[in-house]
Amino acid sequence: MSCITTLSSCFKEEPLNAECDIEQAYIHADNKILLNLLFTNPSDTLVNVQSDQTNIEFTMRPFAALTKQAPIFRLTPGATISPESGSLQDFSKGPVTYTVTSEDKQWSRTYQVSIKKGQTTMPNEIEFEFEDAYLDKGYYNWQENWNGNKLAIWATGNSGFKMSNSSSKPEEYPTVMIEHGHRGKGVQLTTRRTSGLADIAKKPIAAGNLFIGQFDATDALRDAMKATKFGHPFSFSAKPTKLEGWYKYQAGEKFTDKNMKPLDRHDYGTIYAVLYENIDEKGNAVLLYGDNVQTSKQIVALALVGETHDDNGKVAIGNTPEWHHFSVDFEYKKTIDPIKLKNGGYSLTIVSSSSSDGANFLGAVRSTLWIDSFKLICK
Repeated sequence: MSCITTLSSCFKEEPLNAECDIEQAYIHADNKILLNLLFTNPSDTLVNVQSDQTNIEFTMRPFAALTKQAPIFRLTPGATISPESGSLQDFSKGPVTYTVTSEDKQWSRTYQVSIKKGQTTMPNEIEFEFEDAYLDKGYYNWQENWNGNKLAIWATGNSGFKMSNSSSKPEEYPTVMIEHGHRGKGVQLTTRRTSGLADIAKKPIAAGNLFIGQFDATDALRDAMKATKFGHPFSFSAKPTKLEGWYKYQAGEKFTDKNMKPLDRHDYGTIYAVLYENIDEKGNAVLLYGDNVQTSKQIVALALVGETHDDNGKVAIGNTPEWHHFSVDFEYKKTIDPIKLKNGGYSLTIVSSSSSDGANFLGAVRSTLWIDSFKLICK
């Protein structure tokens, strides 16, 4: 009998999966002609869903029919979704609610899936006042009021910081809202110490950042450079020529490396804008990441803010105790294609960080960059 008992214990079933997440969502186009008819950019067919994301949005051309679209979802192993993945749904009246249930049937999660039409049209002059900050999942996020709609074009690394510092209060995160900016509310970016978990991965600090794009927390500890996805496709009637705004800056006292060992260096803040081609010569969709956002061959123009240079020779922001106004021109490396400009063939990002080398986890804890009232001018 004991032999039978021992044998049966070897064949215990594995516990059923308790995860109930959408990992990817996409809309299938049968051929390249249909793809180009429905979508401005091939990248618009696919949404990589972050672990803390419950709103999924696709962008289709203005004349695409929204009454019969069939998104397809990749789920965590064993999970099921209702309505069924690949089933036709009517998105013309607003978001469709999908519910994902875990394999063990004990957990579920709801997602709002929507489809918007057309590109985001950039006016010839727009101000980013950073007034629309809100708390979600314990940290601050920002939206833009765009022609009466709230667009979540801004991203931060706050969700990555939460992975290693989950007990932090909202004001202890790297990127936070402040009530008194230069005019109204502003944004405070601070380089923070992370935790032992991040130390193991040689990521002992987290620079405060704010940028147009997306941050994927699932890559934060594994491949931090790929976690930051810079840029959003816009439809421009004129090319960006100038970036203006306000900042002040205070560097932290001790500059450290990935092992928290002091280095004979100083910290600096950074603000810059990048305009780049979001389709390469082979027709592939392009995103810029932390390791190529200022060096990619897809870059068309750069606007660099600062009156000094950091220890790597890059344009940077030194200690500035009072609010300082900046106005910098875009320097163009390539000739603009007016058709691509109008049809969303270019993506724009505006990036701010409290440590200019923070993407490499080099900087000084408590370095702080305050920003407010950015303006983009197109002519």
